[in-house]
Amino acid sequence: MKVEKRHIRSFRVHPLGFYYLVLSSGEVTRRLHVYSENADFSADNTWHTHEFDLDSNVLAGSIKNYIAEFVPDREANLKEFSVTYDDGRSILHETGRLGAISEVVNFTCGAGQHYFIKAGTIHRAKNIDSPCVTHVRMRHQGQKIFSYGSEESPFLRRQVSDAESSEVFEILRENDLIAF
Repeated sequence: MKVEKRHIRSFRVHPLGFYYLVLSSGEVTRRLHVYSENADFSADNTWHTHEFDLDSNVLAGSIKNYIAEFVPDREANLKEFSVTYDDGRSILHETGRLGAISEVVNFTCGAGQHYFIKAGTIHRAKNIDSPCVTHVRMRHQGQKIFSYGSEESPFLRRQVSDAESSEVFEILRENDLIAF
């Protein structure tokens, strides 16, 4: 897959530690996710759900996904948050539920492999081989979004800096994933 630079609609920093380039939006949104060794902006609340079905192809590097369930426990210190968006910010709201995360399964996918995560599934991802680039198709399902962690921490999905942009475009060039 090769993306034409002119098809990139926006280019932002994601709170979960990667850059994302929006290629199209609508009922199905298409993005490139680029995980870099230099990304140092990852949020503490990495366990989360999506309101969409996530269908992803790994184009470079490798990524490990962890699937889990939330186990309610009033004595635990892990909080459940519902997530909303406002003006480019992820806003977390405590639901009042406490509990623990219990990992169900994990799997690693490398370049040329595909994975699917259903809307509402609790998961987190970590790039294993950097840089890692994935082509993601998100079919919106309207599910409520949750995050799990110890504190509320809003995050601005800001535009990338010039230095970040240069780094990401170099990663895409090196992996023959972009046409100018």
